[in-house]
Amino acid sequence: MATSVYFSGAVKSEQDLYEDLVTESIKVFGQDVVYLPREELGDDTLLNESWNQFTQAFPVEMYLNDPEGFSGDGNLLGKFGLEIRDAADFVVTKRRWNSAVGAAAHGLTNFVKPREGDLIYMIMTGILFEIKFVEPKLPFYQLADLPTFTMFTEKFEYNDQHFDTGWDEIDQIEWKNATSYSYIVDGAVAYTAGEKVTQWTGVNDGDGDPINVEGYVSGWEGSGVNRVTIISPHQSTNGDGTFKTFFVDADANQKLVGTESGTAQNITTDQSGTVKTFYNEDPFADNDEFEIAGDSVIDFTESNPFGDP
Repeated sequence: MATSVYFSGAVKSEQDLYEDLVTESIKVFGQDVVYLPREELGDDTLLNESWNQFTQAFPVEMYLNDPEGFSGDGNLLGKFGLEIRDAADFVVTKRRWNSAVGAAAHGLTNFVKPREGDLIYMIMTGILFEIKFVEPKLPFYQLADLPTFTMFTEKFEYNDQHFDTGWDEIDQIEWKNATSYSYIVDGAVAYTAGEKVTQWTGVNDGDGDPINVEGYVSGWEGSGVNRVTIISPHQSTNGDGTFKTFFVDADANQKLVGTESGTAQNITTDQSGTVKTFYNEDPFADNDEFEIAGDSVIDFTESNPFGDP
């Protein structure tokens, strides 16, 4: 039996009405979220991963598919401590996503749909989710139309990504979780918290432009200490993508330069991992204790732990 000719899916006006109703439903029953597109800085060839940063943020409304809460495995107590494996499925209309995100984003090519690896920040809960898969065909051809994107996400696990979105509650994720590196410099001129600092690697690219190590200042301790704490070190985009930290006792041309303060000083001592400062102190961290205890248990001078050949 043929389907009704009065509700033919091929009628554009019916499809537009359908999408308008879905959009209105999401505005009524949805959640305010912030969409964060990722920007690749380079590739980690060892782990086959990319280093990403997030500098753009776009508010948009989305519908949470499960009204009873987050899906996933929930909270698990494993051998490495508490693991929170929340997941969520978000729905947004294609028209709304294109107007609020796709058309507003800059510097991104082929950005025509949500991408795996992008992030969704749920404002009400303060939780960041990472998109694992995007399904463009749910529901399946209602009125011969596909008006929505369905994004399957999992709770985001921070791994030294850089955040500079302009949303304080999002950018604080980096300041609270990034690996910090502490250096003593040869001057007492202060760096500005939050500013980018650069140091020339001593190498230029094919165009003659300097390749730098870059990072962000999370703290400065003066009063004779002259210690700067830096998070998220990485090469500039014209580098080869390999991980590099800042150079100690470098050439005079390799000063640590603050892009906002203009401060330029040489690094004299690397105190990363050896000194707990106000900026990287975690009262629950036991890494120093494990390191000290491990030195007394494991014999690192043994060249062949399996015996003589």
